[in-house]
Amino acid sequence: MSEFPYTPLTGKIGKYFDKIQEVAVPNKVDSNWLKSVGFKSGNDTYVLRIWRFIGFIDNSGVPTDFWREYKNPKEAKKVLAKAIMQGYQELFATYPDAYKKDKETLYAFFSSKSGKAKSVINKMVTTFINLCNLADFEGVALEPSGKPEEKEGEGARKIPPIPQGVTLNVNIQLTLPATDDASVYDKIFKALKEHLLSRS
Repeated sequence: MSEFPYTPLTGKIGKYFDKIQEVAVPNKVDSNWLKSVGFKSGNDTYVLRIWRFIGFIDNSGVPTDFWREYKNPKEAKKVLAKAIMQGYQELFATYPDAYKKDKETLYAFFSSKSGKAKSVINKMVTTFINLCNLADFEGVALEPSGKPEEKEGEGARKIPPIPQGVTLNVNIQLTLPATDDASVYDKIFKALKEHLLSRS
């Protein structure tokens, strides 16, 4: 069964993320650090699981690139969207627009995947919704690898890389001018050789 994070203090999720932007990047994020920045309740420690789940801290509590990038207010919402999509890969693989789904749909998903009690699942759903409310998913898509990418424009799509060992052949068709001067053809083919066959 899958494990999804939650906090009984869903109303404070925004405050936890605000604190990231307010203070310097810590060496380690743990219960002691939470207390040092004003989160002294035992229930505040639930946010550690959330941050770990979406990749803001690693398993040792060390802040990641997501944490540091989130400190930039202009990029914060996009950064959080990427982190949420990466953490909740299983959910977004089922519902690419999971952040738009209603509580009933999300409840059904978390219930089927986690097998937890109703009260816990409700907290999972509310936690996810509150996280999404802080993020901006516009233009962010999930790659087949499960990693989010930013689209560069309306309808933009990423061209998959060519696998190693695959030979790519390109056929070029030219319409040559009708002329009796053979030197014209010589110049054309010379230019083709220089531009198409030369190596950088």
